[in-house]
Amino acid sequence: MILVAGQLVFMPVPAAQDEDLEVLFREGMQALEDYRLRSAREAFQAILNTDPSLHRARLELAMTYYRMLDYQQAETLARQVLEDPQTPTQVRLTITAFLAQVEADRARFARRHAWRASLAFGGMHDSNVNVGPSSEILADNIRLLPGFTRRSDNALFVQPGLSHTYNPGRRIPLGEQVASLLWQSQFSFYDREYHEQDDFNLNVVTLSTGPVLVALKQWRAGLNLTFDRVALGGDVLALFTTLQPHVTWQFERGELTLDAAWSHRRYASEVDSGREGDYGAFGGSLVRHFLDRRLSLQGGLHYLDFDADQSRWSYQGPELMLGASYNAWERGRLFARAVQRSLDYDGVFPPFGEARDERERRFTLGFSHVFAGGPLDRWRMQAEWQRVFNRSDVNLFEYDRSQVSLTFSRGFELGS
Repeated sequence: MILVAGQLVFMPVPAAQDEDLEVLFREGMQALEDYRLRSAREAFQAILNTDPSLHRARLELAMTYYRMLDYQQAETLARQVLEDPQTPTQVRLTITAFLAQVEADRARFARRHAWRASLAFGGMHDSNVNVGPSSEILADNIRLLPGFTRRSDNALFVQPGLSHTYNPGRRIPLGEQVASLLWQSQFSFYDREYHEQDDFNLNVVTLSTGPVLVALKQWRAGLNLTFDRVALGGDVLALFTTLQPHVTWQFERGELTLDAAWSHRRYASEVDSGREGDYGAFGGSLVRHFLDRRLSLQGGLHYLDFDADQSRWSYQGPELMLGASYNAWERGRLFARAVQRSLDYDGVFPPFGEARDERERRFTLGFSHVFAGGPLDRWRMQAEWQRVFNRSDVNLFEYDRSQVSLTFSRGFELGS
């Protein structure tokens, strides 16, 4: 949001009638700067109750209502100053720009439905398509089939999506701020087709929906209900049902997010029935911006817990993530990410006579660029290399994997 109304502070302050009003004005300005909107509104309103001629306080009150999403009050107060013949010309120009911004944001806030489509497609090389044991690799007698330990292949993938945002036009006062209520829903379909290893073709259909509360420049929170239908090799593999609460606080040069997930995992095949169970994760992440937001550093820590029907598939352990992103050129950025999971499994895996302890490390490097002009206008190109190392005290479950991918993606506004 472009706050052209910030230029209103250039209007000269009339001589205050007493020192108390000056103190109250400074308190109101500090509250407005800190986004303590209720306190700012009370301070400026108190000034106007004492001296209605103080247009500077009236303009700051208009700004306060603007940030509280009360566009009608913001317009009414600003027009009172604009219509005063004693208002200087330069201030009139600033107020006119402010009113134009108010009208634009009011029209956007009144928009009840917003539809957006997206499309991503590309190609990849996978050094270990059949990574990790599966029901095809391990039979009851734990026999390994020749050639199944590692197979590489190339693949093409596509992911269309459709999202909808419903805005009921509700402003919800919460403490010092005012939040807007939204309801967001999304549908996507991911399809990965290997050139030779058809048994490992992957299809994922995802549907998510849930409410979101947004307090501008302060915080946002939401609760998503997500359904994932997973198919492997053309056969339905699993259905995951997940509930995901999250809240993010914004601060100068960064933000802090706390999130959790509760998921029920149900498998279609009887051979995978022991893997069914409930998955939980909770933790948080911190993002800090540097160099005028050109450089962003991110760190996260989550604790994972999976309670499967058979204890040999149940596990617990932490997940640590470190990442960085750098805007290296116009419309382009470099990024890197490292993730480590350390998981302790509950049950003994026959016939090895011991429960697994595993450590998985994922390293990702890549870049993205958004095109401007030409046939690829507004398309994003992203190249990514990922390397995975999984180490286990049960050697059967150790593996390495490399994936290199090139993706083109773009979003499309569909109107309301």
